[in-house]
Amino acid sequence: MQRVAAVVPRVAQAVIAIVTIGFFFGGFVGIVTSDLPPSRRVVPLVLLAALLALHLRNCVRRLDGGRPAGWRWTLAAQAVLTFVPMIWYSSTWYGNVGFLCGAVLLLVRPGRLAWAGFGAVLAADLPLSLAERPTVAEALYFLIGQAAFVGVAVYGMARLADLVAALEETLRALPAARVARERLAFTRRLQENIGVALAGAIERGEHALTLIGERPDEARDLLDDGVRGARTALATTRRVAHEYLARLDGPDEPARARTVAGDLTARTVAVLGAATLGLMIVPYPLRFLARGGHSAWSSALFVLLLAVYVVLYVYGCLWAYGRPLGAVRRYGVLGGLVVLTFAPMPFYGPTTWAVLPFLPGAAAVLLGRRLRWPAAALLVCQDVPFGIWGTAHWGTAYFVVWTAERAALVYGLARMAGFTATLQDAREEMAAAAVARERLRFSRDLHDLLGYSLSTVVVKNEVAARLAAARPDEARRQLAEALGMSRQALADMTGVTSGYRDMSVAAEAGAARATLAAVGIEVAHAVDVADLPADLDTVLATVLREGVTNILRHSRAARCSIEAAVIDGVARLRLVNDGVDGPPAAPAADRAEPGGIGLPSLGERVAARGGVLTAERTGDGFVLSVEAPVRVERPAQATAR
Repeated sequence: MQRVAAVVPRVAQAVIAIVTIGFFFGGFVGIVTSDLPPSRRVVPLVLLAALLALHLRNCVRRLDGGRPAGWRWTLAAQAVLTFVPMIWYSSTWYGNVGFLCGAVLLLVRPGRLAWAGFGAVLAADLPLSLAERPTVAEALYFLIGQAAFVGVAVYGMARLADLVAALEETLRALPAARVARERLAFTRRLQENIGVALAGAIERGEHALTLIGERPDEARDLLDDGVRGARTALATTRRVAHEYLARLDGPDEPARARTVAGDLTARTVAVLGAATLGLMIVPYPLRFLARGGHSAWSSALFVLLLAVYVVLYVYGCLWAYGRPLGAVRRYGVLGGLVVLTFAPMPFYGPTTWAVLPFLPGAAAVLLGRRLRWPAAALLVCQDVPFGIWGTAHWGTAYFVVWTAERAALVYGLARMAGFTATLQDAREEMAAAAVARERLRFSRDLHDLLGYSLSTVVVKNEVAARLAAARPDEARRQLAEALGMSRQALADMTGVTSGYRDMSVAAEAGAARATLAAVGIEVAHAVDVADLPADLDTVLATVLREGVTNILRHSRAARCSIEAAVIDGVARLRLVNDGVDGPPAAPAADRAEPGGIGLPSLGERVAARGGVLTAERTGDGFVLSVEAPVRVERPAQATAR
């Protein structure tokens, strides 16, 4: 994508420069072949060179799409050099108005004022064209087929470059926006489904804390309600986690036409490109149709065939290039254009049915890479053999340049359409991939973080309920720890939605020891992992949480050991428990859930950090262990060695 972003403005620059120089070459030929004495040709040639330099400065955009310094003065100077020399050189100077139209569209802001200026330039040119051309049809051709076409072509290429540059800038902005929207919806769902239940459990637990020892029956009832609320939150957590896991490839919002560069959308630019091709093709043959004495039905058929030609041309060279066709269709479209180019000639004559000069552009776009340029060059130079044997050498050279500049314009528009489609697709794919990654993270973090906290809350509330009458002091301690874990669960909710979830394996080991001891499990604790990198510390802490959650839910363990250390640059975590056979140590009525995501997802996290996670059963025991390098060697470091 970076290569596309770098090449696109240069493609636009090259095409604008080629079209500009090609049209100015027409002015040069007009001066050289005029009736002016050779001594009087120097001044118009110098003025023409100055006008060319001004136009290139005004319209060949910088890579950032900005306007050149002092553009108001250079635009004014271009306007003066466009109209004033017509006083003396009207027969050769009228073709330069189109460049002023393009400069106005590119430099004037806002867009409405620019188009108004474009219309004003054409309006000023109309009486000049009528004075110079013998018929209204000829004057309209030079007004629309030359001035308007050149202006729109220059503007269209530059604005297409703006669109592609803006699309490239949003390659990361769009995924970030989609992820932000997904996080907002996720946060709302957590708050509505889990946060409310958890907040209610905390409120009842705080009330029960004041009643333990004085009114144990009421305290036990409140604790039972709190347990049910915590279980509901836990069940909802697991359900939501699995739903997001199932939605990894789910649909995102449908693509819409988005404004990405000022007033531009992809649809607007497609219309602009089609208008450019239409202005290039339509006026030229209509100019010659107006010269002949064709009947009404013959003229109507001419217009119909020309409309079909333009539609097929735009489809093959612009729209289809943006969404590439297969070889059969490409050659089918090109074959259709060839038929429409030559079949009407016997009826109207090659001079009137004058669409052959546009075939090189179609060949450059629709043929394969090896054939496109030889075929386009051959078609561009179709008149060269006749010019060699004739006397109109300048006319032949002008026609070759005229045809080549239009072929370059068509190819440039097609390439820009292809770049636009590529970047549009890339934005959508990157956004979909970012949303899928975020959904996977939601699922994992819900399971790994909230699942642990809520499992612990359920256990401690149940222990407090059992001890409320017989051992009120111990019940208060268990309930206080449960309330702390509940508040931690609410904090974990914020961490899950924001993506910030750094954890410490040392802190988790201490919390795990207290949690397991509260349900009567003997814990051996040996943890010495100071100064671990934050990402590795978080991974190990998350594995430890999942392991303790599994002990509480799936075993009737009596003993457990937690070991963590760094040996020879490798961090090692080992969690061992017995009691694998038999019912779990704590009630878990909601244990049934569709498919686990804990250990597999943790294995992926560990592997991403360069480590290995193993989980195996040993007799009536279970061992969960992780080994991961403390420092991960980066590719650049490996290369340096």
